[in-house]
Amino acid sequence: MRTYVSTIGYYDTRVVRPVLDHGLTAGDKIVLLRPYNDDADGDSAVADVKRIFSELGPDVEVVVEEITYDDFQTAVVECVAVLRAASGDTIANFGGGPREIFLPFSIAALVMTDQLDTVLQFTDIDEDVIELTLPELLAAPPAKTTPTLKAISDVGGTSTLPALAEQSGQSRSTVGRHLDELDACGAVTTAKHGKTRHVELTLGGRLQLCRRE
Repeated sequence: MRTYVSTIGYYDTRVVRPVLDHGLTAGDKIVLLRPYNDDADGDSAVADVKRIFSELGPDVEVVVEEITYDDFQTAVVECVAVLRAASGDTIANFGGGPREIFLPFSIAALVMTDQLDTVLQFTDIDEDVIELTLPELLAAPPAKTTPTLKAISDVGGTSTLPALAEQSGQSRSTVGRHLDELDACGAVTTAKHGKTRHVELTLGGRLQLCRRE
């Protein structure tokens, strides 16, 4: 079972295309986030989405979650609650819609990255469905790992544990411990090729480093 949680504006395509591209089976659920006092155009888009998915299969549920649009903090908390309540594989879809909902949903998704299996976006310019990897921002790496984190950033690509130890002037055992901690909080990705540990900076790691410089 999948639960799609999506913003929606005036165009049903921005919800339907990502769902169909990613996959739809019996028992899946589509949750649409709309302002609590939606207008006629928004209601029309929601009705179109419900009609399309009802034609595709009777076992696909489409529900609307009303979000408080005029209180930013409340909207963020409500979006987080929707993601927490999702069952099965959870897919977040950035399908446009009012900024008063889109921004709180974006923040909620960043907070709940560990509960999201997939993040999709229907692009405005190319009108394509793309998959995003959201950065991990909540788990800050320990301060002691900063020299290793900076050394990885300076490389600008993939590096190895021995190279990082030499570059940062630290022992291999110290760098190894740092990599364990950085990997655990999503700041880097590591993989062993043979006996050598390779490492690459993630977007989350790059952003964490920006906060320290």
